Amino acid sequence: MSTDHDSYDQQYIATHAKAHTPPVTLEYETARFGVLAHERTDLWEETAFALVAECGDHDVLMWTAGYLLKGNGRGVWIDRAAAERDMLFIAVPRANRGKMTDNDFARTGWHPTERLAFDDVEIVRSADEVRWRFDEQSFVSQPLADPPQWRAEGRVAGLELDLTYRQMGKPLWNWGSFASAAQTERGGYDVFARVDGTIRAGERVFHVENGQGVREHILVGQAADPIRNLPAPRVMWWLYATKGDVGVNFFRPGTVDIGTVYDGEREIKFNPAAGKGTIRYEILEHWEDPRNGYHLPVRWRLEMTSDQCTVAFDIRCHGRAYEHWTCDAGVRLYCYQACTCDGSVRFADGRELLFADHLMLNSFNRTILVKKERLDGPRYE
Repeated sequence: MSTDHDSYDQQYIATHAKAHTPPVTLEYETARFGVLAHERTDLWEETAFALVAECGDHDVLMWTAGYLLKGNGRGVWIDRAAAERDMLFIAVPRANRGKMTDNDFARTGWHPTERLAFDDVEIVRSADEVRWRFDEQSFVSQPLADPPQWRAEGRVAGLELDLTYRQMGKPLWNWGSFASAAQTERGGYDVFARVDGTIRAGERVFHVENGQGVREHILVGQAADPIRNLPAPRVMWWLYATKGDVGVNFFRPGTVDIGTVYDGEREIKFNPAAGKGTIRYEILEHWEDPRNGYHLPVRWRLEMTSDQCTVAFDIRCHGRAYEHWTCDAGVRLYCYQACTCDGSVRFADGRELLFADHLMLNSFNRTILVKKERLDGPRYE
C-alpha cells in the first residue's frame, strides 16, 4: 500500500492557500465526527490546549488534549471505539534558558492501557458553552464571549488546571472547514490566545498571567494516518510565538512548509508551494538526551519572507517532554520543547517587532518504528 504522503502534503498546501477565517461557533465546538461516514471509516477528533508562560522563576509549557477515536476502516487507531487524553507539562528554571539539560516532566494518557471507553466522554452543550469532560478533566468552549474564550479545568497527571484562554486575532483553519471534512477527511482550527489562571502541582502553584496559548479543535478521517502519511525520515514540526497583537505560526506537516503571521486582525500567509513567499527552517544543534538516547534537536533558524512581512528567529530549547503514540502500523515519537527566540518580525510599512530571549513553544513528531519492519524496508499494509 502507498504511504499516501504526496496527497497528504497537497491537501495542506491547498487548504492553507484558501481565504477561510470564519469565527468559531457553538456548533463547531460540539463533536463533529458525524460529518464523516464513521460507521465504516477510521477517525480521530481532538480538543486541545497549548501554553507557554513565565511563572515566577520558572518557564512552563503545557500540552493537553482529549480525543475521540473510531477504528471502523483500516483500523488505524486499533480500537473500534475509544477515547483518550494527553498531558505533557514542563516546569524548568528560567535561569536555564539558552542551554539544554535533563528535566523531569508530567505526562499521562497515550499508553493503550490508559484509554477510556468512547461513551465515558461527556459532551454537553448549553446556551453559551460546550463542555467536553474526560474523567476529571474538562475542555470548555465559550465562543460567544467577547472575546471568545475557552477554559482548561480539572485534574490530570497530578496537576489541577484552572486556565482561561482569550482569543487574539482570527482562527487559523489549516485543516480546512468542518463543512468540507466529508470530502477532504480533515477539518479544524487553531486560535492564538492570551492565558490567565493557575496550574497546581501538589503544593506548588504556577500563576499564569498573559501566557501564550493556542486552542485547537481538529477532526481527521481515513486519509490521515500518521504512520503511513509520515514515514521516516519525514518529521512534522509545529511552533508558535506571540507578542502583543502579533502571532507567529510555522507548520511542517511532512515535507512542505506553511506559516502564518497575525498582525492584529490581519492574516499574512507563507506558502511557498502555492507561490506565497519563502520559508527556511534549519536545525543548527543537537543534544544527546540521557533519558531516551535520542539525538534531540535543540537549536533552529526560522526565516519566513513575503512582500508583506519577514520573520527571522534564532530558537534555543531549554526543556522537553516526550511520549510514544502506538497506532496499528507503528509507533510515533512526540516531543514538546520549551524554547526562547531572538529575532524580529518586520512589516512592509516599516514597523519592526523585536523578540529578545522571548519564550515560545516548539514541537515535533516522527515515526520511529513500523509494525512490519523487513530486511527490504518497512511495509505499510
